Amino acid sequence: MPTATLIDSHCHLDFEAFDHDRTQVIQRALKNNISDIVIPGTEKKYWHRINELCASHKNLHACYGLHPYWLHYHSQQDLTQLEEYISKHKPVALGECGLDFRPQHIDKKIQLNFFKAQLAIAENQQLPVVIHAVKATEAIIQTIKKYKKLTGMVHSYSGSLEQAKQLIDLNFFISISGSVTYDNAKKIKTVVKEIPLTSLLLETDAPDQVDQENSGKRNEPAYLVNTLNVISALRNEQPEVIAQQTTLNAKTLFNI
Repeated sequence: MPTATLIDSHCHLDFEAFDHDRTQVIQRALKNNISDIVIPGTEKKYWHRINELCASHKNLHACYGLHPYWLHYHSQQDLTQLEEYISKHKPVALGECGLDFRPQHIDKKIQLNFFKAQLAIAENQQLPVVIHAVKATEAIIQTIKKYKKLTGMVHSYSGSLEQAKQLIDLNFFISISGSVTYDNAKKIKTVVKEIPLTSLLLETDAPDQVDQENSGKRNEPAYLVNTLNVISALRNEQPEVIAQQTTLNAKTLFNI
């Protein structure tokens, strides 16, 4: 385990999966040198839950947004309320927002409307954005190109190396989850090996996307160390070096 601290750049610690042992999960994270955890929002009804959780722990940091996965629960009015909530509660980022073009999901046009509206709010509020991109990396790139002042991260990155380079050129970070630890994750492993360390973030996406070593378990921030070790081996760089730089990257992006 590195002596340098790590930051879990994307963890849904407010989810009900943690209701029975959230305090212990936070303690285990701290024991494993996870100094900070960034908690993205998904639906309007959960913003307050995140706000209260982060107010009670100095190492937890809130984001508020409207996730494309739950788009059928969102309304246009939620966008107005999102900007008001952000103005009042000052999160570290807007998100999680984005596009999910898996076939079971809602109309692409509606997704794009919500995504663009949230990018405009982030730009107006001078906040970074936390982006969800599933089978939609190219559409994400083409959309954020229109917002010249934006920065942010694409969480649990699943696009190509070429797309990652385009995102980095647009001032975005590439965030890597436990999916990189699986033997068949060849595309993500290539991205991890080739992109600059100054553009890399680490995340768990807990309670989802657990690493291979803990397959079958609920994911949690303490497991971030396993992802770090796999990335260290892929890049042939010391875990300490990767921990220090990715922590600096997260602190820079989220201003924490």
